[in-house]
Parts: sequence; C-alpha cells; structure tokens
Amino acid sequence: MAPELPPPADRPIEDRVRELEETVRKLEPAPWPALPFLAGWDDKTGFILRSRDDRFLLRITGQIQADYRYYPSGSDTTDIPMFLVRRARLGIEATVARYYEFRLLPDFGQGQARIQDSYINIHYWDEGQFEAGKFKQPFSYEQLIQDRFVPTMERSLIDQLVPARDVGLMVHGQNVFDGRLDYGASVYGGVINGDQDTDRNKEVAGRVAVRPLRGWGLPDWAEPLQIGIAGTYGTDRGVLAPTTLRTPANIPWFQFASGVHPDGQRTRWSPEVAYIYGPVGLAAQYYEEDQELRQNTSRVVTVSYRGGYVLATCLLTGEERTTFSQPIAPLLPFDPVDGCFGPGAWELVARVSCLSVDADDPRGLVRLVDPTRSATRATELTAGFNWYLNAWVRMQCNWEHAWFNGPIRLGPGPSARKDHTNALLTRIQVIF
Repeated sequence: MAPELPPPADRPIEDRVRELEETVRKLEPAPWPALPFLAGWDDKTGFILRSRDDRFLLRITGQIQADYRYYPSGSDTTDIPMFLVRRARLGIEATVARYYEFRLLPDFGQGQARIQDSYINIHYWDEGQFEAGKFKQPFSYEQLIQDRFVPTMERSLIDQLVPARDVGLMVHGQNVFDGRLDYGASVYGGVINGDQDTDRNKEVAGRVAVRPLRGWGLPDWAEPLQIGIAGTYGTDRGVLAPTTLRTPANIPWFQFASGVHPDGQRTRWSPEVAYIYGPVGLAAQYYEEDQELRQNTSRVVTVSYRGGYVLATCLLTGEERTTFSQPIAPLLPFDPVDGCFGPGAWELVARVSCLSVDADDPRGLVRLVDPTRSATRATELTAGFNWYLNAWVRMQCNWEHAWFNGPIRLGPGPSARKDHTNALLTRIQVIF
C-alpha cells in the first residue's frame, strides 16, 4: 500500500499553495486560439482591420458636412438661404501584401452620387510610388489639402479652375532627401473632376515642393518653410468646364455664352509657399491659366485667368499644427456627459483671394461671355472661426464678402444688379 500522506495541517505551507495553484489551473477554461487579425478603433487610423503581420489592412473612413448658407441680400434671387449636405462620404482604404494600396471614396452629398477617389497605389518606397485610377492631380497646394481638413469651409476663387480629381497615371514621392522634397508627375484625361475623357487629347501635370531649410541645424522655426511650383500642359477640344465662375459661397459672377468650347492648348502654372509653426499656419499661391476657346465657328480667342490667395490660421487654445492636412486634437476636449467641460480647440481663419479673366482679343472675349451676368474680376475676403469639440467633430462659421469690378445680375429688376455680395456660412462636420 502507498504510504499515507500526512494530514494537511502537518504539510509545509509551500506544498499546499502549489497544489491549490495546480487545481486552479485545471479549472481554468482553455485559452481562445490566437486570431489571425486585429480589429478595433485607433485614434490615429479610426476603424481598422489588420493582419497580425501588418501585410493586410482595411480601414473605413467617413465624413459628413451639414451646412447652412445665408445670403442677406433680399434682391439676390439666385442664391437663397438653404440647408445643404455638402459632403456625405463613406470610404474604404486598404493595403494588400504590404505594398499595394487602394482607396475607394464615394460621395452622396448635394443630392448626387459620384466617385471622388478610386485608385491603386504601388508603394514600395515613400520616395518612389506609382498610382493609377481617379485621384487628385499633382497641382495646387490648396487643392491637395484633404477636404475634411481645409481650414475654411470652401476653397478660394482659383480652386474651380485647377485639375482637382481626374483619371490617369502618376509617379510621386514624399520626403525625398531626408524630408526635403516632395514631387508628382501625371498624365490624365484633362476633365476637371472628371470620370471619363471627352476627347482623345491628354494633359500632363507636375509639381515639386521643397523644404530648403530642413536638416541644416537651423532653429526649429526655420525648418517648416515650404516652397513649390506646379504646372500643366495639354490640348483640349472637349467640353468647357467650368462654364460659370462662382465665389466660394457659390454666387455666380462670370458666365460664358452658350456654344463656347475649348479648341486648342491649355496651360497652367502656379507657384506656392507655406509656413506652419506652432499654432500658426500661413499659405499663399499664385495662379495663371491660358486656354484657347471659340464660340461655334468664330475664330479662336486665348482666354487668360490670373489669380491667387493668401491664407492665415491661428489656434488659440495651445494646440499646434504640423500641416494643414491633419486632425486637430484639443488639449481639453468638450464632452459634458463625461464631465469634461474643456473648451475644445479654437481657431481663427482669414483668407483673401482674387481672380480675373482677360483675353488676347478684348472684342473676342465680349463675344464669349454673357455680358449681363459677367464681371471680369472678383475678390473675396473670408473670416472664420473653427471650434474643434474633439479630433473628429468640428463646427465652422465663415463670413464671406466678395466684390466685383462691375455689377452682375442676381435676379430681376435694377436692384438685383450688384457689385458686391455677402454670405454667412455655417457647418458641423463629423469625420472618422
């Protein structure tokens, strides 16, 4: 017979503890098998699903902008006070096999459904990438700011003329030479915000941005300076776009006559400068475009656009910027339910922009435009306030004053001819 164990009281305390731990381990449920993926929320990337080795990644993004626009001039019957869903987007971004990225971004705002982005990006190195599909062309610093982060509610007067999104191919790179240079070069259909070509001709675009003071041991305040230049060249014999020029508040001030279409070369070039340090952000851009147009069978007229903007922002509550394409996370968010009565982040915004239209033949330009609805120069001043409740919710209020070098007709009767307009724009935005 096996020897009897001593009574529990006579056994060492260490043995009894080990036996108890072993009994507890046997009673514990078996661990769940390790999942091959991770899912959840990350403050930097939002809703995300990724493999454990980070070779595959799926991210869901969203953006809703609910606006109210008020036009105080009662004689303006073309621009009535309105509620508007400016943007309503639910997108997918993914990485496949570590180096292959794609983005799909539909937009259901303003009562329409259209694809904003739909592209594939091959990303072996930050310094050298290849992109195909519909994407933002490498032109205009202002346009390249992500829509969800633009400091003003609407971009400047020149933005309606830049290529924006189009279908094509692009090579591009960021942070070349230790973060001193970004570049992009593309070929595309030449239709502003287009989904398909309207003629057989193509356009090319290129942009270079340098940070010349970075990495030389200079004070921190000197390194953020960025200087860039961009240009496009192509032949266009498709459909004229835009046919009407508008203020950022969507008030029409220049309109081409019916039957006007492009018939020849179109060139653009635009130098830019940006400086962001601490709470302050500054940006400026100049814009030139020359396009050959004709009305029906009349002779070709080269129409010239000249304009630019200056933008300034300042965070008042201690937060700092590093770029205009970034979420602002308040140091003290506003969340009254959880007892967090912080102010959020407050930001002042100001911008002035201008745009003029001219031609090599002034009499030819007269034939191309609707004289009752057209001035040849517009200037707008926007002042605004942004309130970031947290990193994902922003409220905005913009006041826009625009003036023209001649009266434009905004409704019937003599009182509807205006040489200036005002608009109050408000917005609440949620992003993730």
